[in-house]
Amino acid sequence: MIHLHFIGIGGIGMSGLAAMCADSGYRVTGSDRGADRPENRRIIDALELQGITIYPQDGSGVRASRPDFLVYSTAIEEDNPDFLAGEGIPRLHRSELLERVIGESHFNCTIAVTGSCGKSTVTAYLAETLTNLGADPACLDGALIKRFRGGRFAGNYRPGGGKYFVFEADESDKSLVRYSPDYAIVLNMGTDHYDKAELARVFAEFLRHVRKGAVLERGVYEAVRDLLPAGLEIRIIDAEPRPDSRYAVVDYRIATRAEAIYCHGRRARIAPSGDRAALDAEGANNLLSIYGLHSEECRIESRTPLAEFTGGRRLALPQGGFHTAMNALAIDALLEMIGFETEEVLEALERFDGVWRRNDFAGTTSSGALVYDDYAHNPEKILACLRAMRELASGDLYAVFQPHGFKPFGFMRDELFRDLEGELRARDRFILLPPYYAGGTSSFQPTAEEVCREWKAASRRPERFMTFPDRETLTDFLLLSTHPGDLIVIMGARDNSLSDFAASLSC
Repeated sequence: MIHLHFIGIGGIGMSGLAAMCADSGYRVTGSDRGADRPENRRIIDALELQGITIYPQDGSGVRASRPDFLVYSTAIEEDNPDFLAGEGIPRLHRSELLERVIGESHFNCTIAVTGSCGKSTVTAYLAETLTNLGADPACLDGALIKRFRGGRFAGNYRPGGGKYFVFEADESDKSLVRYSPDYAIVLNMGTDHYDKAELARVFAEFLRHVRKGAVLERGVYEAVRDLLPAGLEIRIIDAEPRPDSRYAVVDYRIATRAEAIYCHGRRARIAPSGDRAALDAEGANNLLSIYGLHSEECRIESRTPLAEFTGGRRLALPQGGFHTAMNALAIDALLEMIGFETEEVLEALERFDGVWRRNDFAGTTSSGALVYDDYAHNPEKILACLRAMRELASGDLYAVFQPHGFKPFGFMRDELFRDLEGELRARDRFILLPPYYAGGTSSFQPTAEEVCREWKAASRRPERFMTFPDRETLTDFLLLSTHPGDLIVIMGARDNSLSDFAASLSC
């Protein structure tokens, strides 16, 4: 039995791959410097239930077990204690190992999902849609999929029936070019790690290895069209219809329906129109509400996001946000390419339980504000998150962002400010916390204080930008400043304790 030792096994990508390898018959051990932190136990506990031994990241595990291979990610530096203790032991980059395991598993259909934004969510959404269709896919994701969590699996790996395998392909270190899937989805191109010209070259090289077909967002297609291999079937998705669009979002809206209306101390029967009590035949309450007056005592409403695609294809989306409509469109295009029936796909797309730390409701504060938790960590994702949160908030938006490292924070600072300056409303607040430091070499620049000063100086409304030195001080501010109808969203990547922080704000 081949023995693999994973350095940094608690990471979201490494832990899923470790679970897959253990499930495939490898002997797996690992190390992680954050294994004892409470916020990481949801992953570590699941790995240990699979019989995986986890050591401190001090070289002791390597010396004790002498594995056949050291598995590492791009984040692992050369002076890591496990590397030093394992001198002479062959190394495998996680992408190299994944390609090997895929080949050994003999899947009939492999599907890679990549792009600058949304790939973890779409990987999960695609795997759930295939599950809804009865296809029983295996899945490896860079996030914890709620529907697949439980027992010995944390949610980022799901064993399947053997035909379909859906996986996230990471563009951040260009390792996706090692993969040769049957099909691929490329969602978008951002500036999280590279400029768009370099990213276009990376995606083009990746697509040259795709065997059968790919779904590309329009901007991606325009950037790589001259570099695409002959014979690769391409389907393009558009955010709005064009004369040549086959797959486009024609309409996205939120449908509001009254579920219960109370008048004069009793629950009233709802009229067929769905927006008023049956006794209010003239719609007087709707007219009075324009002037802030009400004849109703209260009402309970449901809000359902609806999407329409080209060809008259309609569905009720499982989550809000225009980006969810685009995600569903990409999956629809791909599954139709593979051979699934359109109506069955649309029905399957209407159920998606979601992904941990993606648009996650965390509770309500003692002041009455809603609290959400989200993994958004680059300009595109933050903008999409804010727009989705706007659909849920009747009051002001308090967006808290902890950058996932000093280098990416410096890389995005200008673009993020431009996006926020146009998106934030007068009473909204965008709050920076100090960047997350996971260890290793760092310049510790720029700081949150430095960037906040820079943004305030350049902004038309500088009061919208704030920074706090720690979560304790921020908590006091949020609880004292928010009111019913306001919404707080906690954003950031890599630091699992952000989810616990969001939950701590609720009563």
